[in-house]
Amino acid sequence: MARQTASTITLGSIGSAVWLVTAWLVPAMAADAQRAMPNIVLIVTDDQGWWDMGAHGNATISTPVMDRLTAEGVSFSRFYATPVCAPTRAGLMTGRHHHRTGAIDTYMGRDTLDPAEVTLGQIMQRRGYRTGLVGKWHLGRYRRYHPNLRGFSEFFGFWQYGYVNRYDDPDELFHQAEPVITTGYITDVLTEAATEFIRADRLQPFFLALCYNAPHSPYLVPDRYIEPYLAKGLPLSQARVYGMITCLDDNLGRLLAVLDETGIAQDTVVIFMSDNGGVSSYFKAGLRGQKGTVYEGGIRVPFIVRWSGRLPAGARIEGMAQHIDVLPTLCELTGADLPSDRPIDGRSLWPLIQQGSGASPHEYLFHQWCRVRPDASKGWAVHHGRHKLVNGELYDLEADPGEKTDLANQRPELVRPLREAFLKWFEEVTAGRDDGPPAIQVGREDENPVELDIAWARLIGESPGLHYQFRSYYRDVIIDWRKADEGLAWSIDVTRPGGYEVILQYACPPHEAGSLVRVSVGDAALDTVIEATAAQDVYRPVTIGTLTLAAGPATLEMRPVAVAGGELMRLNRVWLRRVP
Repeated sequence: MARQTASTITLGSIGSAVWLVTAWLVPAMAADAQRAMPNIVLIVTDDQGWWDMGAHGNATISTPVMDRLTAEGVSFSRFYATPVCAPTRAGLMTGRHHHRTGAIDTYMGRDTLDPAEVTLGQIMQRRGYRTGLVGKWHLGRYRRYHPNLRGFSEFFGFWQYGYVNRYDDPDELFHQAEPVITTGYITDVLTEAATEFIRADRLQPFFLALCYNAPHSPYLVPDRYIEPYLAKGLPLSQARVYGMITCLDDNLGRLLAVLDETGIAQDTVVIFMSDNGGVSSYFKAGLRGQKGTVYEGGIRVPFIVRWSGRLPAGARIEGMAQHIDVLPTLCELTGADLPSDRPIDGRSLWPLIQQGSGASPHEYLFHQWCRVRPDASKGWAVHHGRHKLVNGELYDLEADPGEKTDLANQRPELVRPLREAFLKWFEEVTAGRDDGPPAIQVGREDENPVELDIAWARLIGESPGLHYQFRSYYRDVIIDWRKADEGLAWSIDVTRPGGYEVILQYACPPHEAGSLVRVSVGDAALDTVIEATAAQDVYRPVTIGTLTLAAGPATLEMRPVAVAGGELMRLNRVWLRRVP
């Protein structure tokens, strides 16, 4: 299946699309006319560590704009996110721990925000804000999860997956849901889109989530940003990461300059943060761990709030806080109503930010992340005052911020209640959740054909056996499919009954061709012979026939009827196309 051909648009068209309106989203009239409604720019970087700023003690990296933001705003010394990106983004959007939201991991369908969740975009829309999201979404790869349907009237960036492969003249970006052609380096392109959104309407206050993908891999950046770090003696791998962050810093300068030029800087709250701990290792400010861990280096991130002339410049708050606090903080700031029909785990930080000091609103901060599904025995931690229990190890962060001296054996009276508090929390936030990928909607007019992502398939059979191999999304593959009792199953939700063509994209070398495979949904089934392709990793799409599907939830299964020998095939992609 060929991807849709992109069409060229001008970034100046951002801000002109028709708003999506539902009954809940109709902007409410302000109940309190005195309540402030400043513009809000929420800037989220990707994989930037606490230590990746000059203001945080890094003498090697060049981040003058981030350092200026720190000097002009209020910053937090102990602000935490999750160890990886999609769970943090889910918490930002909902004010809830990611375990409640469906977005528990970064791929395999587990990076999907439940449609029942109420997002920060929806809350700001209802309050009367013009809403936009530029950059990375990473909370659902199907149309029902698109930012336009989650409270953002304007979207420019990438939404289906967690990263793009091409940073120069990126060809995987979208305006709304339409692919676009762009020129330039991706960080520059996203900044241009953000500034166009800001300029589009001077009358209505705006909420802009600007979610950069730097310094996430692949570590590509123009040479002019790499060379100064090579000259300082950094290895190329570290020079690339630092170069991406310095490029980010330049773009932050461009963005802040637009706020000044348009005369709205003093009417705009700028929030700067990262989505998880860092990936660089040249300088780590003495912190242990990095992205993917629940040690301080994996979850402690920058968090700065600037509102020129309104907040105590240069203040630093020592009280611990967390990404889930952003939503209730912005609700208190703007007078927006919090959702009242579900637990909101975050707490407003606005009183602390206004005075530039204060104690944490949390008695505990809980953390847990591991691949595939939550597990209370893996990747867990709990902060309580100066102490932190992490994977059973106890640290005094005031005396030992680098988490070097485990006190668990010396202080069992602290370990036991902290572990019990964690387990009680974990049981609550995971209760009633299905850890598998959600059902894929089939039959939408705006998504036909629909791809049944192979990463969303449930594997049938004993391990070891067939398995999913990540090769960067469009190149992912199911491999080692050799046994007759192995198969794949997808949960689907058929929105329109009728006939659906089944299209498989696979590779099969000539000496392994000839297996018979059955694709079925209930009593409807298709059998197809797997034909040879040019080589083991040369893929081609094949339409195998049409299934008649009834409306409603169902399971599509793919199983061998007869295996010719060797691998059945290497399956790369699957589509269902509704036919007239």
